[in-house]
Amino acid sequence: MGLTGVPGRWAVVAGLTTAMVATASPSAGAADDVTVSPSRVEAGGTAEVTAQDCGEPAVATSDAFQADAQLTGGAAGNPAGTAQVAGDAELGRHVVEVSCGGSDVTLYGTFEIVAAQGPDTGGGGLALAGGAQDPGAPYADGAPVMIGGAAGVIAALSAAGGFALARRRRAARRD
Repeated sequence: MGLTGVPGRWAVVAGLTTAMVATASPSAGAADDVTVSPSRVEAGGTAEVTAQDCGEPAVATSDAFQADAQLTGGAAGNPAGTAQVAGDAELGRHVVEVSCGGSDVTLYGTFEIVAAQGPDTGGGGLALAGGAQDPGAPYADGAPVMIGGAAGVIAALSAAGGFALARRRRAARRD
């Protein structure tokens, strides 16, 4: 027995919603193979880059780095090193690529370059904290906007389903 009518439509909406949320997840069950700490760095600052399960010597590159970073420290199999971010690096999300020594393995991670400081508000605390993004920025705390878009689609589909159900009930009462 198949689902028809309103229950069938709700089942389809629920299935589509689940699929959208699952595909909108930035990590989708897997962590970055390369971590940058801190994940939000000011232009001209330094960051610690660590590659997971990577042979040494490893080299980290990014369009935002002043030069390639040699990853020679860290725990065995997880080389780490310090990278200098260029002072004129563009604000926003950047990719880090690590070439692992002794193999053809290349690992990837991301980090964000943020503004040096927020506006001077006289200590009132209402302005964005140093490096915080405004709500219109393409990324909020590292999560792609598509997650917010998926939530909007979910809300719109739920509202549409609710309106359709209410219309059917009103029509049934009239008959």
